[in-house]
Amino acid sequence: MTQAQAPVSKQTKIEILRTDELVYNQNRGLYQICKGNVQFKQGSMLMNCDSAYFYEEVNKIEAFGKIHIRQRDTVDLRGNYLEYDGDTRLAKVSHDVRFTDGKMILTTDQLNYDMVEKIGYYTTGGTTVNEEDKLYSRRGTYYSRSKNLFFKDSVRLTNPEYTMDSDTLKYNTITKLATFLGPTYIRSEENVIYCQYGWYNTQSNTSQFSQGAYIEGKENKLSADSMMYFRNSGLGEAFGNIELIDTLEEITITGQYGRYDRQNKTTLITGEPIAIKNMDGDSFYLKADTFIDRTDTSLGQKRTLYAFKGVCAYKSDLQAISDSMVYNFTDSTIGFYSSPILWTDSNQITGDTIIVFRNSEGLERLKAHKNGYVIEKDPNGLYNQIKGKYLEAFFVNGSIDKVEVDGNGQSVYYAREDSTQYSGVNDVICGRMTINIDTVSRIRSIVFKNKPKATFSPLETFPKSKSRLVGFKWSAVLRPTKFHFLN
Repeated sequence: MTQAQAPVSKQTKIEILRTDELVYNQNRGLYQICKGNVQFKQGSMLMNCDSAYFYEEVNKIEAFGKIHIRQRDTVDLRGNYLEYDGDTRLAKVSHDVRFTDGKMILTTDQLNYDMVEKIGYYTTGGTTVNEEDKLYSRRGTYYSRSKNLFFKDSVRLTNPEYTMDSDTLKYNTITKLATFLGPTYIRSEENVIYCQYGWYNTQSNTSQFSQGAYIEGKENKLSADSMMYFRNSGLGEAFGNIELIDTLEEITITGQYGRYDRQNKTTLITGEPIAIKNMDGDSFYLKADTFIDRTDTSLGQKRTLYAFKGVCAYKSDLQAISDSMVYNFTDSTIGFYSSPILWTDSNQITGDTIIVFRNSEGLERLKAHKNGYVIEKDPNGLYNQIKGKYLEAFFVNGSIDKVEVDGNGQSVYYAREDSTQYSGVNDVICGRMTINIDTVSRIRSIVFKNKPKATFSPLETFPKSKSRLVGFKWSAVLRPTKFHFLN
């Protein structure tokens, strides 16, 4: 067969370059015994060993002791036992195997390496070291040309800052990019990260996680459709179906986009976000366009939740709408800003700014700054009203017990004798007043200060024009319900 016709012409014969001793004994087998400083060559491949059986007719080698295979700049393979087929160019190296491409070092008990395709694989467990990264897997494949390693079964990557456990992992020794192709856990002192697909650049400490991804710390857990995290700068982003659970503060926040700044201890969540916080054994629901959760380390780890634009809040004893809101986790104080409206029981409260104070039993008091206005609709559809520049209401069991007004105080209050009968109407104007209310929303007493002007009129003769103070607006249709958050 001519060279042009022979597909096996690319197969080159193995040559013996040197050996201290060469023995051929036909009685023992069709091979030559090479002993001492043995070196073989095939094409660009060189192989050294202590001793070998050379099957020249079938172009094969069985080698023993201090085996060293080199192929230009792509292969540096060592071990203590070798079976090599010169026709298929497949090397099977075992016992203390060490393989390197100049950047990484792979150690294993047995490695099969294809000299043509430049692909090596092991199935008995192997460890790869690349600078600070140490990778172990039960099975692995290395592609010399692309510098890619595929790891499968019991994969673990160890770094000084974290450990990574995965089912399947792809790793490039040049880019130092690890790609997760199955269930993966990344554990550090700060948190545990889980995903079923993603990648981690161990050089830039940049990562992306998706498919069931979550980050879990000691007191919180964040899950999303996908996440990006930049460990060096401490910046992170989350996309789609975000859920942030804080077990310490007993709050859960959901949304569609999130951003975290570790250095400034700030988390932003937007995309129709909803927050649900446990308060006094009850749930406080909150909606807005944007939430910002910030911890101020300069103020002793003071943590605050900000809500901006379209704020809507619901709790069984308090409902509110406003342009913005601030919640202080330390003392549970809630501030509503930019013409908020609050509802408690049968009362509607408005003002330029309203601050709500809570205690272990629930609502304690609230302050309405500038244009404070309380409207209470009684069972017969009449509106009791208290108005002033500054207004402070005190609560007992969720109902208003006392109202203090300071500055331009006004009041219209319908005095009920029973459920249907009225003794008259209190019409009051004074600089300051204190109104004490009983458990069925009836006035117990009124204390007037600073030039009071008060009249008490029978209901029948009270002018309709005085039944509404300036600025009256009953906004019950805007009152949030639990339905707004659960649907």
